[in-house]
Amino acid sequence: MSPGKRGSLAGLQPASATPPPLPARPAASPPAEVQTPVQRTPEIQSTEVARPRGGRRPPQGTPAGPEARTPASPPGLPKYLRLERKELPIWPDQVTNLSVLARVLNRNRRRAGERITTNTLIRVAVALLLSRAQDLAGTTEEELRRSLGLTD
Repeated sequence: MSPGKRGSLAGLQPASATPPPLPARPAASPPAEVQTPVQRTPEIQSTEVARPRGGRRPPQGTPAGPEARTPASPPGLPKYLRLERKELPIWPDQVTNLSVLARVLNRNRRRAGERITTNTLIRVAVALLLSRAQDLAGTTEEELRRSLGLTD
């Protein structure tokens, strides 16, 4: 580049005979350990499963109600720290419809109560599914949906 050319900062710098030295490369360190988040799992107080109010045992293989599986959580922990993470692949239209529904419900709540997210709606759907576990029958997703009266 010619020293008189304008339009570049390099043209304003005086020409030097030797380029500046490169910075020293730090010593190779071992690869960083992958850090996993610490999960705060509440300690289980009892291994006994609570029975339904009628005194009957659920049929073999039927999951117990949510109150039987929910361990006592330490007081004062926010809800998001009491929940366990589970990834869920769902259909694209379900993602869209859940997002729209969460926005509508949040708009209608007028800042009362807690914020409703798509994860909130998924937890409610899981609770509904578990409450209807006795109705589930089938070996495919479509058969399971039909057994609950859901259509495509």
